[in-house]
Amino acid sequence: MKLSGNSAARFAKKPDANIPLVLIFGDDEGVVSDLANDLIGAWRKQNPANVITLDEDTVKRDPPALFDALEAQSLLGDGTILRLRTSGEKLFSILKDVLALPIERVAAKLIVQSGVLNTRSKTRTAFEAGLNSAALQVFADSDADVAGLVRVTLDESNVTIEDDALAFFVAGLPGHRSLANAETEKLAIYAYDLDRPVSIKDVRALCETNADEDVYTAVQFALSGASDLAQAELDRVVDAGLSAIGLLRGFEREAKQMLSARALQGARGGGNVGKQMKPPIWPNQWPAFEARLKLWPVPLLVRLLERIHDMEEMAKSPGGAGLADAAVREFFTGVYRSAEARKLA
Repeated sequence: MKLSGNSAARFAKKPDANIPLVLIFGDDEGVVSDLANDLIGAWRKQNPANVITLDEDTVKRDPPALFDALEAQSLLGDGTILRLRTSGEKLFSILKDVLALPIERVAAKLIVQSGVLNTRSKTRTAFEAGLNSAALQVFADSDADVAGLVRVTLDESNVTIEDDALAFFVAGLPGHRSLANAETEKLAIYAYDLDRPVSIKDVRALCETNADEDVYTAVQFALSGASDLAQAELDRVVDAGLSAIGLLRGFEREAKQMLSARALQGARGGGNVGKQMKPPIWPNQWPAFEARLKLWPVPLLVRLLERIHDMEEMAKSPGGAGLADAAVREFFTGVYRSAEARKLA
């Protein structure tokens, strides 16, 4: 079965009980994730279930673990929902065998989340053709879609917003569902107990409050090799008026933090050194920081800082500001592509 757009959304809210194997794909991973959440919620209404998130690399290393999880029957009668994120055709041979399982052996539900898959994709074709599977294609949000989602989120928090403030807020959001959701949640928290509708002035104040945080978010996405998220966040902070110097200083801060962590780990034989750092990296932040750290060995961090200093000198030179803006954007793109290549290696 293949469904797209509104038909895919309807299926996620009221799934066919005979289809336990579902692929959700599209060009906005935030929309893909939200639809997967809707489907999980609908399945759990039909039957209480535990949700298990599977790692693509783990499944590649140990395919039998996926089949064991799919076929395992709960002694307590609860169901199991497996959530697997992948990209392209990396797991096609394994998923092909999953789709070939006799349906009476499939005890769990499976959601496979992926990015863009064209009509020639073997994974997409297999899920579309399966008797007990479905391929759901989703699309990036329009401004009207985003405005509707913002209103729903604010309504749930008993927050109202003026029409012109809503239009202004939506116009400044990144073109990515996950980031837009995060910004909307910030607005809901900001406006909690405001006792009046949110105005354009309030939205501007929130944007100013988040300016430094947004820079570091963009930098962290880039250093993590999260290309789509990094580019979306860069576009947003540049549109908000961020200078080349501001972005470079964000990179310099993060690179120095990572060098400090490397030095502390060397002195202590590795491990979580977050609390010993200045400023500290707290336990809930350490896993993401450590994942970035693994992508940037000391020689690369040193080279990164050298490039940052060279471009800062350019930006401060007479007439250098215009050249620096273009150079820093190119530098930013190079950082996330470099990190992404090492992450996928």
